[in-house]
Amino acid sequence: MSEANTRAIAKHLIDSITAGDTAAIERLYHADMTGWQNFSGRELNRRQMLKIIGLVMSGVKDLRYDDIRVQVTPRGYVQQHVLCATAPDGTAIACPACLVVELAGDQIVRIDEYMDSAAIAPLLRAAAPSRN
Repeated sequence: MSEANTRAIAKHLIDSITAGDTAAIERLYHADMTGWQNFSGRELNRRQMLKIIGLVMSGVKDLRYDDIRVQVTPRGYVQQHVLCATAPDGTAIACPACLVVELAGDQIVRIDEYMDSAAIAPLLRAAAPSRN
């Protein structure tokens, strides 16, 4: 895959997340996609990753990615950025993050996600299922 195509996939993922377009994200994620998050230490399957994205997107306002830097690699790309949003409780979020993404053709087969757990905590609380 060309560098331009890889960069287009990276941009498409971020554009889809900020637009709340879960159908586009589903198309980007390979059927056997796996994700890992440093703050949970868990590996997640495609369904679980989509569920988390849906919960986060439904609970935030003004979601955007700032200072995006993409480095194409032989297997995909590494993206550094600052995830910015307003949590449901009104807390402003500015979370430094890094994605290590592996591609198979034009689909994402793996994402390793590194985020500052303290900075992202208000979003994680908002996305957590209620215990009522």
